Amino acid sequence: MTRTSVLRSAKELDELRQEIRKRAGFQDKILSPSDFDFLEEDIKKELPQAVINAKTLKRFFGYDQTDEGSTIRLYTLDVLSQYSGYENWNAYLVHLQLLEGSGSGDLKEAEIKTDDMNIGVTLQIAWQPNRKSTLKYLGNQQFEIVATENSKWQVGDTFFCRHFIFGKPLYVDNLTDKNGVLKSSMYVVGEKNGIYFDSPK
Repeated sequence: MTRTSVLRSAKELDELRQEIRKRAGFQDKILSPSDFDFLEEDIKKELPQAVINAKTLKRFFGYDQTDEGSTIRLYTLDVLSQYSGYENWNAYLVHLQLLEGSGSGDLKEAEIKTDDMNIGVTLQIAWQPNRKSTLKYLGNQQFEIVATENSKWQVGDTFFCRHFIFGKPLYVDNLTDKNGVLKSSMYVVGEKNGIYFDSPK
């Protein structure tokens, strides 16, 4: 691995491919050229500033095997990680380390995974300066804000999130108001000092 590229054979790349398949609805599908065209447009819809094309996506998924074993640009990995709901490629690697238990033990213990929560439970998070919100889990990684103080989002807003990590920024997808209007495709809470929380009730 270099600073600007990653070897294609890395295990982390296979994990990211599965994340992208799930996001695009391709979990059990044999990919065709039209699927890569769809994926290119879907990524551009979610990330308007991203520059990525179907040819690059074919190489990433191994559909185009003419350059098997080559490296993938870090920019491409950042874009694909963002499409999957992470800040960038490095943030995605941290996510994998947490799942595998190879990261900091304290960090893993301070994580609440969305998939471990029951529908209807609430979670209170707080972050500086003097902001806090109560979130209700709706299922399928979606939350509704049921109470909030001193924050930019509002009661009735919803968003999607995979996990909450004590002392780390919270990255959420598709922050939407109570009328269904998209406010932000990716929103960061507690960017400087991270979030703090109580266990689900």
